[in-house]
Amino acid sequence: MRLLCLFFLTCLIPASVAFPQEFNFKSIHQEQSEYYAQFKSFTENQFDSLQRNIPCSAIALSKTNSLKKTVFGYQPYWGGSAYLSYQWDLLSDLCYFSYEVDPATGNPATTHNWMTTSVIDSAKAHNVNVHLCITLFSNHALFFQNPNAWQTLINNVINLLDQRGAKGVNINFEAVSSSASGQLNEFIIELTNQVHDALPGSVVSVAVPAVDWNEIYNIPLLNEYIDLFMIMGYDYYWNGSSQAGPVDGLYSMTGQYNYNLSRTLSWYQSAGASRDKIILGLPYYGRVWGTQGPHPPSYVTGYGQALTYYQVKSNYSGYYSDENKFWEQNSFSPYFSFQTTGWNQCFINDVNSLAKRYDIVNQRGLAGIGIWALGYDRGYTDLWELIQNKFTAGSSCPCNDTIYDSGGPSFDYYNNENYSITIAPTNSISLSLTFLSFELEAGYDLLRIFDGLDTLAPLIGTFTGDDGPGVIHASGNTLTLEVISDQATTRAGWKALYECSPFQIDISENEEVRTLVKLFPNPVNNDFHIQFHLKQPANIQIIIIDPFGNRKGISTDGYKQPGFHSMHLSPANYGIKTSGVYFLRIYSNGKPSVAKKWLYLPQK
Repeated sequence: MRLLCLFFLTCLIPASVAFPQEFNFKSIHQEQSEYYAQFKSFTENQFDSLQRNIPCSAIALSKTNSLKKTVFGYQPYWGGSAYLSYQWDLLSDLCYFSYEVDPATGNPATTHNWMTTSVIDSAKAHNVNVHLCITLFSNHALFFQNPNAWQTLINNVINLLDQRGAKGVNINFEAVSSSASGQLNEFIIELTNQVHDALPGSVVSVAVPAVDWNEIYNIPLLNEYIDLFMIMGYDYYWNGSSQAGPVDGLYSMTGQYNYNLSRTLSWYQSAGASRDKIILGLPYYGRVWGTQGPHPPSYVTGYGQALTYYQVKSNYSGYYSDENKFWEQNSFSPYFSFQTTGWNQCFINDVNSLAKRYDIVNQRGLAGIGIWALGYDRGYTDLWELIQNKFTAGSSCPCNDTIYDSGGPSFDYYNNENYSITIAPTNSISLSLTFLSFELEAGYDLLRIFDGLDTLAPLIGTFTGDDGPGVIHASGNTLTLEVISDQATTRAGWKALYECSPFQIDISENEEVRTLVKLFPNPVNNDFHIQFHLKQPANIQIIIIDPFGNRKGISTDGYKQPGFHSMHLSPANYGIKTSGVYFLRIYSNGKPSVAKKWLYLPQK
C-alpha cells in the first residue's frame, strides 16, 4: 500500500448531537445526496477545495490486469478530481450519480453536469463502461401516477446515454411504499424494454436494498428483464441505529438482529435473482457512534456519523490507531473503540474483512461487486490491490480456510435457501474438506457435495440431520456445495475447514534425503529451524510456498555431506508477513523431496 496524495475531509455527513426518539431510515445514498445538495452547483475544482483535496495521479500496480468479475463503482458528483488516481484497469463499470428525478414531470431536477464532467471522458478513454444513475427518494406516488412523467424520464435517459456513448442506466428509487410496488415494477420493466430496444447492447441495473422491508421488488419477474441487481449491501447499521454495529456485517453480530450480507444473498437468490445477475455492493465507508461501552454489542448515546475509508485509514482524528482496533468475530468486522467525552465505536472494513466478503462473491459465483463510493479510498492503493488479488486473471484463492453456512460462526442458517458454494483454491493439486460440526433439520434441509466446479459434477453425497460428511476428498482440486433449506425449522448448521496442497505431499522421498526430522517451532511466530538427514552428498535448496500456491523464495544451502543437518530460516527473508498455512519443500540436486506444512502466526 502506498499513499499517493494528501487529502483531508473534515466530515462526510455532520453528526447530530441529539439522539432522536423516532427514526426515519435513510440510506447512505440519500443521506449524502441531501447533504451535498447545498453544493450542487460546485465545479470539480470547488469540490476539491471544499474537501481540501490536492489532485494526484495514479501509480500503476505491478501486474497487468484482466478482470474476471464486474467491478461496478458509483461515482458521486461531489468526487472532485479523485478519479485521477483510479486504477482504471481494475474498474469495469462507472456509474455516475446522479440524474435527480423531478417526480412531477420526469425531467431532471439536475443531472450534475452529466454532459460535461471530465470523469466520464476519462472512464471512456480507459474503456470503462459508463452508466447513469437515476435517483428518486421521495414523492414516488406523484411520479408513478403520471404516465407522461414515466415516458419523459425514459426518453431523457435514452437521449443522455446516447449523447454520452454510455453503456447503461442504474435505477435507484428508494423508500418506495408497498402500495406502489406494482407500479414500481411495471415502470422498471417499461424502462428496460425501451432502453434495450433503443440502445442494443445496453445494460439496465436496479439498486435494490440490503433488506427489502416492504417486499416491493418482484424479483422473479424483474429477473426476466433487467441485466443486473446491484444489491446495496450496506446500512445494516445506520446513523440512527440504537446499537453500534457493522455497516455490512458478513454474518450477524447478535442473535437479536439477523440481517447481514450472507442472509441478503440467500434471500435474493431464493427469491429468484440469477447469481450471474447479482452484484454485491460494498461500502468504502464506515460509521462511528458514541456508545455506552467499549465493546459490541453496545447501545449508542447519540446519532452516528459516516466516515470514508480514507479518513479512518489516515487516522485523521488521532483515534484510529492499531491500539484501538479490534475484531468482531461473529460478523467478521473490524472496529475501533476509543474514549473522548465517553466511549465511541467505529465499524469500517479493512483489507482483511473485505477479502472475506470478496471470497463469498467468488464462492457463490456472483457477477461481481459494487462500490459506494469511488474515491472514498482517495490516495491509497490497498483496496485496488485487493480487487487485483481477488478478481483478475492472476488472482488467488486461499489454499486453506474455514467456511460456514449462512449463519456464520455463531448462529443458525436461514430458511428458504438454495445456493451453491464452489471451492477452487489457486495452484492446488489436491483438496480436502473436513467438517468440524454438522447439524441440519433432518430430512428437510440438505447439503449436497459435488466433485467439481458446479452441481453438474459427480455427486459425492447428500447429507442431512446430524449425519455429517466427515472428511471429503476431491478427485482433483475443486468441490461444490449445494445448500437447501425449507420454510420452517433451522438448526446450528455446519462449519468446515478446507485444505489443499500446491503439490503432492505424499510422493516417495528422494533417496538422497531420508526424512525431514523436524520443523520447529510449529506454529511459527518468528524464525524457525528445520533438521534433516542426508543419505549421500547433495546440493540442498529450500522452497517456501504460500497459501495461494505461490513460491515465496528459494534458500540455497549449498553442498552437504551425508549426515544430519540443521538450517535456520526467517519468514521475513521470504517476504512473508501475513498469517496462514505455508509449505516448505526440500530439493536435493534439483529433485523434489520431503514437504512440510507449517502455520505462521506472526507476533504483533
